[in-house]
Amino acid sequence: MSSKKVVILNGTGNGEDCFDSPFSVLMDKLNHNNADVSVYRLKDLILAHCTGCFGCWVKTPGTCVASDEGRKIIQSVIQSDMTILYSPVTFGGYSSVLKIIVDRFIPLVLPFFGHFHGETHHTRRYSRYPRLVGIGVRHKDKSDEDELFKALVGRNAINFHAPSFAADVISCEDDIEKMKKQLKNVITRSDPMPNFNDIASFFPKEVEKKSFDVRHKVPGNVLLIVGSPKIKHRSTSAILGEYLLEIMKSAGWKAQVLTLNRRLDREKGQIELCSAVDRSDLIILAFPLYIDSLPYLVTKALEVIASHKKRSQVKKPQRIFTIINNGFPENRQNALALAICRCFADQCGLSWSGALALGAGEALGGGQELTQKRRSGPPVTHVIKALDQAGQELAKGNTVYYDTQSLISKTPIPIIPFGMWNWIFTKLGGRWWIQQAVENGVTKEEMFAKPYDD
Repeated sequence: MSSKKVVILNGTGNGEDCFDSPFSVLMDKLNHNNADVSVYRLKDLILAHCTGCFGCWVKTPGTCVASDEGRKIIQSVIQSDMTILYSPVTFGGYSSVLKIIVDRFIPLVLPFFGHFHGETHHTRRYSRYPRLVGIGVRHKDKSDEDELFKALVGRNAINFHAPSFAADVISCEDDIEKMKKQLKNVITRSDPMPNFNDIASFFPKEVEKKSFDVRHKVPGNVLLIVGSPKIKHRSTSAILGEYLLEIMKSAGWKAQVLTLNRRLDREKGQIELCSAVDRSDLIILAFPLYIDSLPYLVTKALEVIASHKKRSQVKKPQRIFTIINNGFPENRQNALALAICRCFADQCGLSWSGALALGAGEALGGGQELTQKRRSGPPVTHVIKALDQAGQELAKGNTVYYDTQSLISKTPIPIIPFGMWNWIFTKLGGRWWIQQAVENGVTKEEMFAKPYDD
């Protein structure tokens, strides 16, 4: 690895000095190998979060519309030989400090779809990409979250066409020699890319099927947390979540909607979130998949809630239900994000009430109300039926089970097999992106720009 360019994205936050020890060992190892190392301590930077505007694809191809230090970081990443993601393991995923920049990797690929490793992903923008290494750090001994963290790094490697990847989790309580051995290994080895079967195993397992728990208040207060960062129009996440709320309100539930925004970075916004959570008997968390995981704002929100739960003296039975949609046709690509949500629920003592995972969410939603009439795009009958079932069960205090999830996973057009739907989605999706670019004065040729080529 002599003289190779290495970029380290350090996602440790304030008050996490215990993670400095493994970081120092990592730096010693890289310096010993004469690597050209650039370190970004993300907690010290003011970075815009991805808002899902897609301007980096259809307005300023290859470059985020936000003019801040993030542009320099992304340029360093694509021009490196190896990028290292260094983060506390947070519910099995990355910290919000790291996630804010990982979400902005999107300009490094094209909006068009292709098939890689047997599934749908975005196509390459650049001819070469760096090797990806994930180093998770934690306080305690090995946890079940370690494998989830490693799988997440592998999924990122697939989505960003990394030639190889490796991931490991280090305990800050380990002795220096053990750290040295682990870090030397993860820097040099190559782990197998996680395929569909690997990630499908992370889908939260069904709990025992039973009617509602008498500890839970029914009807009660339901809080919808909308985690989409889109601000110019109602998001697919908001439409899905609000459809559920209408069902529950008709059953006597009192509903509140809280849409996450950058106020969450300030104390006032955090107090507002935690107060709403404290008042709720059921939390519905609705968000889009961002880079195989939760968007920055959702990750930050879960960190804030978990910290509040640890300090709070108020203890009452609460449930959580999750709705997630992704931009690819395969709903299984939501598996890791759902597993992270389940880890969060377990850590906070929230009863898991199930989830709905939707593929091709934006293509099916597209900002339109959920109705079987007067709408463009593919049919959404299966989505409406799944939400109807889920809403009725949640209103009664029950858990939403696999039969409802399998309903929302069906092909939108029942008469065609999934393979044909995937082909239609890929072709029409590509045309849609070109149309969006043209409307912004960007030609198809300009969409393939490589602004960070050496």
